[in-house]
Amino acid sequence: VGILGDLHIDPRAMDDYVVGREQWLNVFKSEGKQTKNQALVSLGDLGESKNCDHNDANPFELFAGTTVCHEMAAEYLGSFGVPYEVIGGNHDLEGIDEFKTDKANLELFMRAHGKDTPQFVRTVAEKTLLVGLCSTIFRDAKYTSHEVIIDDEQIAWFEQLVKDHPAEDGWKIFVFTHAPPNGSGLRVLQENHVINGCCWLNHSDELKCRKFIELVREHRCIKAWFSGHFHLGQDYQDSITFPTIDPSEGPYPNRGSCVFVQTSVMRGGTSRDGRQQSHLIRGNKDGFEICTVDHKKDGKIRLDATITYRDDSHEVG
Repeated sequence: VGILGDLHIDPRAMDDYVVGREQWLNVFKSEGKQTKNQALVSLGDLGESKNCDHNDANPFELFAGTTVCHEMAAEYLGSFGVPYEVIGGNHDLEGIDEFKTDKANLELFMRAHGKDTPQFVRTVAEKTLLVGLCSTIFRDAKYTSHEVIIDDEQIAWFEQLVKDHPAEDGWKIFVFTHAPPNGSGLRVLQENHVINGCCWLNHSDELKCRKFIELVREHRCIKAWFSGHFHLGQDYQDSITFPTIDPSEGPYPNRGSCVFVQTSVMRGGTSRDGRQQSHLIRGNKDGFEICTVDHKKDGKIRLDATITYRDDSHEVG
């Protein structure tokens, strides 16, 4: 499974996307010698939140969230030679000049990417699911439009899904959201996302913000959770966080059986630390590997973590 962080496509600056795709085509070709069961996941924020000379009639229109943005992103994501899934980030309903409501903008997002629902679930191996949750509120946000908000319907759907696929029956679930859940322990930007109330999923609602980590702690079928949003590289000690203790040993820190993973960006112009990276998940009979695809090093693959399933549904990394 290939994982792309915030694309922020700018039609005026496509070089890094062309190079990145070529690198990924080589990765999928190489990995395809071991398995044909491949997929691509985009973590959202598909377009640049600027005027990108795309609308002569409205030179002030933002590119992000527009029809042309999502159609261009869909064409790009569909050109990797493997099926793709996508969830929305905080910029994907930003077509405020074209669409008057979040509902209309979301309908365009789903139509452009061939989605029946904002969320997704894909089976990638025996009792192994990819699950994505989508931010669906922008104009109607109570506090900040750029808060990554998973709506109540999706939360209920996700909770039922993990209940229906228990670790005791051998299920493994990989979750994808634009922002991480609070409690993940991943590196964040205090001066930007934290202070502006858009750092974690459902940041401004204490109960819903806490809900995600509580589900992780309760349902040990959740094995990994990938997010983007911060435009930070994958080389920091807290770019990946691991389960630390068994729940029976104490209340905190407790990340269930889940590994949380920060995903970088492909284009140099959107990177906050100069890194240009994506993630690759490799499954195997014992568990899975988390790898970095380094776009500044000709797509070189680096092994970051090896996760092994144990009989009691815990993992070690």
